Amino acid sequence: MTTFIWSIDDAGSGEPLVESMRRTCAHFDTHGLASTWFTIPKPQGSPLSPAWRDELARQIEAGHDLQLHGLTHADCYEFGPPAWPATAIQPAMQPTFDERRAELMPRYTVEKLQARIAEGMAIFQEELGVTPTAFRAPCGAISKPLFTALHNLGLRYHSVMYISGSGYQHLPHNSGSLAQVWVDAIPHRPFVWYEGVIEAPILNEYTWRGAGARSAEFIDLARQDVARIAAESPIAVLLMHTHGIADDYTHAFRLIDAVVEAVAERGGRFATFAEVIRSGELAAAATVRGPDLPAV
Repeated sequence: MTTFIWSIDDAGSGEPLVESMRRTCAHFDTHGLASTWFTIPKPQGSPLSPAWRDELARQIEAGHDLQLHGLTHADCYEFGPPAWPATAIQPAMQPTFDERRAELMPRYTVEKLQARIAEGMAIFQEELGVTPTAFRAPCGAISKPLFTALHNLGLRYHSVMYISGSGYQHLPHNSGSLAQVWVDAIPHRPFVWYEGVIEAPILNEYTWRGAGARSAEFIDLARQDVARIAAESPIAVLLMHTHGIADDYTHAFRLIDAVVEAVAERGGRFATFAEVIRSGELAAAATVRGPDLPAV
């Protein structure tokens, strides 16, 4: 049986997107499912707005899960250099990094990264009464010192590597093909990575902005991915973004419904990151070691 985790990025950022969390959690509630929201504790360097604090508190009370998504997410280089598939979404990301290299590279020391994570954890605890147990670096941009910082702070779970980037191929500058293509550079199941941190890879994303124009194709791709991962891993992480959901609620909710149905057909279940960490299920699933990938 495979346990599926719904993870949604960028909670806390953008006042209009409070509605995205409210409506999406309400939709999960109709299925009796709890979701995990990777939340930015200090979005763009500013405190969480009262509206976001209220909504986050409401959804914690309702049983949904909050985990840590960087500190400010003021750019896509907070914890490391540019990474795929973010570079496939925004091709200018690498050239911009190259232009800012002298400014950005000094960020990636254990001491500086640890301070940023510790500040985010303190905000979670003081503002929301939550102690995060998992971390996701914004835009998937990571570096090896990040894992030392996570280890030092007792954060032993991370989720940023992608099994598939097909969910971004509909963008005008990409191939347009929504065929199921999975990477082979990383294991398709949770794995033990740097400093003993366990990585729970992301299966795919199906609600990025513009996906609603090809809704039926994305739903078919999601069904294929669910069927395949159920044969390869005891845990699977699905990704959405608050802004991608808000781009087309009709598509996003149809996609959720289709995935819930596909998981049920295979005898799977849903849980949050907090639940699979607390139960030991995620640690037990990490039976392989990860490859040596980041250059920094």
